[in-house]
Amino acid sequence: MAAHRIGARVAGLSPEQLCAIIEAQAGASDAALRVADEHATRLVEQPEWILSEVLLSPDLVPHILAQLPTESHAAKGTCRAWCRGWKETLLSFEFRAII
Repeated sequence: MAAHRIGARVAGLSPEQLCAIIEAQAGASDAALRVADEHATRLVEQPEWILSEVLLSPDLVPHILAQLPTESHAAKGTCRAWCRGWKETLLSFEFRAII
């Protein structure tokens, strides 16, 4: 099947049918799953409150970043709030290591 015909073939499918196809294809390999996840991340808009009240919250950022391995220093380059949160996370990790 030529790639240019796929749009016409799936145009009449329901959202549930399209999701089933995407899930089946994404499960075929790690690379396919990454591609599907990248498209979903890019195409699905998140509400503004997720950014302002969760991802940038001074109370929550250290808890979010604590889920990352301590060698994931790239997180601190995301923004100032995450840089501060990363420092707090590392200090907390070092304190727990002493106890």
